[in-house]
Amino acid sequence: MSAVPSKVVRKKLVHEAVLDKIDREHLSINTDKVRARLQTNREHVHGNMLRKCLDQWERIIADNDIDTVRKISVSDTETDREMRNMSPLSVLLSESERLRVLDLLVERTRE
Repeated sequence: MSAVPSKVVRKKLVHEAVLDKIDREHLSINTDKVRARLQTNREHVHGNMLRKCLDQWERIIADNDIDTVRKISVSDTETDREMRNMSPLSVLLSESERLRVLDLLVERTRE
């Protein structure tokens, strides 16, 4: 059995935290803040696959497609791992929420 890199676990935990917050607070993902982060990501990306991920995020955000975000969050395909890596949704978390994700990551790596 191979070990899962901590970055993969961290990105998955961030997505879970974002989805929990979206559900708890009935948030939209189609916000100025999320679209700004998507644009920032786009400015720093090179390569076709990564651009395709950002194009897909743009559609997901425009459609406020939470169901697709849920599918990306639980899937372990290479494409969905890249989608999590390129996700602009972490801006929905506060600093304290991000720190809780890091604490959870530390706990999981000790197991």
